[in-house]
Amino acid sequence: MISCLPDMNSTVLVPTDTIAAARFFRVLGDPTRLKILELLNGGERTVGEMVSAVGQPQPRVSTHLACLRHCGFVTAERRGKEVVYRLALDGLDGIVGRAAEVMGPLAERLATCTRIGPDWM
Repeated sequence: MISCLPDMNSTVLVPTDTIAAARFFRVLGDPTRLKILELLNGGERTVGEMVSAVGQPQPRVSTHLACLRHCGFVTAERRGKEVVYRLALDGLDGIVGRAAEVMGPLAERLATCTRIGPDWM
């Protein structure tokens, strides 16, 4: 029997680590943030470059970048009038790549899921 309830005897993650892990994946759970991280995996970028590539308004991209900075995923450096962002974590591409492998058989179900939506994020 498969249960959605937490295993009371689980030693995989202690409660604090479970909360941190959930927040880690919540940061990765937004399509715009994932696209920003994908862009930064290719090298540092300015906000303007990311706005063009992501196709979102500058204030929305800046809000996502603030989240990514606060959580430690990216760092920023002012260069004259521009702010340049870069990844602060190694291995994100591996995590996202492995997730893509794991979700392959679930892709259609995930695309049509109505149980979790933007209002839950």
